[in-house]
Amino acid sequence: MKYEKFFKLLEIASRLFLYINNRLGERRVWMKRSDCVVFGFSFMGIVFCMLLSFLFINRESTFTLVIFDLLFVSLTFPLDGKLIYKACLLLMGNILGSFWNYLFSSFSSVGTYYLGDFFNALCTFISPFANLVWIVSFWSMSLTLLANSKKEGETKI
Repeated sequence: MKYEKFFKLLEIASRLFLYINNRLGERRVWMKRSDCVVFGFSFMGIVFCMLLSFLFINRESTFTLVIFDLLFVSLTFPLDGKLIYKACLLLMGNILGSFWNYLFSSFSSVGTYYLGDFFNALCTFISPFANLVWIVSFWSMSLTLLANSKKEGETKI
């Protein structure tokens, strides 16, 4: 079959989702087929972002994405909220991080070409702090999206 490998990847991603779902203690073990597809696409998108980052940008950007993924998973996945939303937020964070690192790498290359090696050393020093800006801002925005917006006395919808 032409799409056999694709469906096998979706099946692996859905089993990973069920495992994470059980480990986090959510009550229902089953999930809708659309949730499986969304989780599978999110998982494959994250892997694709890391692969593109490694091949076309640099190793530092891939390392930054790995650190972001580990922090995001360890700090936000135990919080209340649907796992699908968290997986989609993680995918958006990887896309934003890849774009940010591509722009910073392009800026560094052009600056080094015109201004010399001192600019390259300066960009190497500034790079972790610039990455910290997008990681912290995206993480705080995702926490805002996942937070319960329930006021005292109101019932949750």
